[in-house]
Amino acid sequence: MASFRHSRMQDSASAGQDAVIKHDSMRVAIVCGHFMPEVGYQEVWIARTLARLGARVRVVTSVAVSSSVRWLRRAPYPAGRSWVPEGYEIVRLPVAFRFRSAVLSRGVAEVVAEWSPELICLLGIGKVFGTRVLTEPALRDVPIVCFFSELDEYRRHHSLPARLVSWLQDRGLELFKESLYRRAIRRAQLLVCNSPGTLQWLHARCRTTEEREALTAKARVLTLGYDSRLFFFDATEREQTRQALGVAPGDVVLVTVTRVVPQKGLERIVDAVGALQHAGLPVWYLLIGGMGNAYERELRRRMQAQPRPERFQLLPFGQAEEVRQLLAGADLGIWMQIAISAHEAMGTGLPVLLPRRFSLSHLLTDGVTGWYWDEPEGFEEALAQAVGQLAQLSEQERVRQRRQLAQENAQRFAYEAILHQIFQELGIPPWWR
Repeated sequence: MASFRHSRMQDSASAGQDAVIKHDSMRVAIVCGHFMPEVGYQEVWIARTLARLGARVRVVTSVAVSSSVRWLRRAPYPAGRSWVPEGYEIVRLPVAFRFRSAVLSRGVAEVVAEWSPELICLLGIGKVFGTRVLTEPALRDVPIVCFFSELDEYRRHHSLPARLVSWLQDRGLELFKESLYRRAIRRAQLLVCNSPGTLQWLHARCRTTEEREALTAKARVLTLGYDSRLFFFDATEREQTRQALGVAPGDVVLVTVTRVVPQKGLERIVDAVGALQHAGLPVWYLLIGGMGNAYERELRRRMQAQPRPERFQLLPFGQAEEVRQLLAGADLGIWMQIAISAHEAMGTGLPVLLPRRFSLSHLLTDGVTGWYWDEPEGFEEALAQAVGQLAQLSEQERVRQRRQLAQENAQRFAYEAILHQIFQELGIPPWWR
């Protein structure tokens, strides 16, 4: 990839100095249709991490609440400008038009240009919100990094009626959206794809040889990550959590952190854990993400029917610190579908069990940082093998492994490491180690 170097860097280089942008002069605009600090996600972690590293950050977003987390917050945010304790600015614009995940606000490009950014991070092209930034004349010399997380498989896990409705609704926006994706491919300096499947999906949007060549030159697969201040391994937290739960030495604690909704397929995990208990294995299961719905009540009944019901716990979402402590006390994370919480769990050094899919093939070193299971029938066998291996480890060995995995995962999944790669790809030497 041809590197981008800001004029300030060129000036310092011409003076015979190392070409480095000082951290207190780097102005970064983060543009996204939804921004919910209380939920966290890629855009939130990027903003927080850059601000913590010393960059001056402005988030330009809408007042809208993402439909996927209406269970957490329903009222829109107030419009206007605000500062948050983590050290960055948020400018929220009123919604002019909204349809499903797409959200339009007036004046997005103008608010970004007013900031005079040296770098723009544009997330959620498919949500339409920030697309004017791609063609704004006042921003034509500013490098843009576009982030993509689209996957065809997301829709396959919906019910048939939901897939049909989604397909019908998408037809009307398809041509418009695809033109936006192609515009981003042409304009952006870097295209960050959160999985190999996303890169494959983006290739399908290309219509010309020029676009395909541009995508090949600019696209990089850089996974989703986590906030390293919130997710790390602490042996004391592990000891305290296991004591509070009543876990005996040698017991194996399994955990899932996700919204408890039917499409997650969590009943299969409950039944598999029950089968391991029936076989005499000392296993526990913590499910974090209860929402008080009918599906949660069904799972609770299912847990009560297992051989050791007292070793099942279904908990609501908690603060990040509470979730981290529970993750520290666990021995294996299980996700039937990938979620950002799996990356956060890996930040604590927790080995994880994931379905073997192309879109997830970049996450694990199989047998080291976790295990893959082969769909559709291989889950129960893979879980039994993983539990068997973990049960053979002493507590001292488990703690030593967790520390090592947490360090290794931080080098790939902590946002300091991800942003380091992004800046290097742009030809902007990172000012942090």
